[in-house]
Amino acid sequence: MSPAFSVLMPVYAGDDPSHLEAALRSVVDQSVRPDEIVIVEDGPLTDALSDVLDSYERAQGDHFSRYRLRENVGIGNALRVGVRRCEHELVARMDADDISVPDRFERQLAVFERRPDVDVVGGYIAEFDDDPDDCFACRIVPTNHTSIAARARFRNPMNHITVMARRRAILEAGNYRDFLGMEDYDLWVRMLSNEATFANVPSVLAKARIDRDYGQRGGLSVTKAEVRLQRSFYRSGFIDAPILLYNLLTRASVRLLPKRIRGRLITRYTRTPG
Repeated sequence: MSPAFSVLMPVYAGDDPSHLEAALRSVVDQSVRPDEIVIVEDGPLTDALSDVLDSYERAQGDHFSRYRLRENVGIGNALRVGVRRCEHELVARMDADDISVPDRFERQLAVFERRPDVDVVGGYIAEFDDDPDDCFACRIVPTNHTSIAARARFRNPMNHITVMARRRAILEAGNYRDFLGMEDYDLWVRMLSNEATFANVPSVLAKARIDRDYGQRGGLSVTKAEVRLQRSFYRSGFIDAPILLYNLLTRASVRLLPKRIRGRLITRYTRTPG
């Protein structure tokens, strides 16, 4: 019998109701279904989004929990609340506009059962515009702990929407924090520093809805968050001064480039064809 686990999904007013329905459908149609789905409503939602959640709440009953925040606090803070609300030791992340492959949880649970030392299990993602069956790129990540820890010094070694992790390990590292789109990277580094063990399944576990010309987030506010993040890595001793300088030059500076140029650089250097 597989261990019990929760699925944690934040939802906010800007999400698309049809995307939310597809995301939830991919969760409940799994080969191994979750024991609990925890929805954190990050501020007031539209009627259409509430209708989708109402429908799943009626269908799933006690397996579906909703926690409503009075105002939008951002994904990092919403996840911080959500982790605390999850009842089970294993917590799987899911976003309101992405799709989990049908055997995603089965594959991850098999790793946890086979390797009780592992605290975090993720996998690859495939990226698509509109049709999840027509993916144009994949983000491949290292699979063993040593390679994941090495990659983390330069860029995010995990695909957030694929992660299943031990709740205890998340809380012991300080839980999620507000880091403007980099809350997961911030958490992984703190967990690595706290001696958590990581692994990635060498296959696609989720499909991410991405604008083909998206680029990573940019602008002055995101650049400032990137600088703050890298400085926190340096102050904690996770990276040294040369790596700090390298990351600021190659990561923070890219944030200031026009969106289309950022997109081309990321597609060329961090993705493989779908």
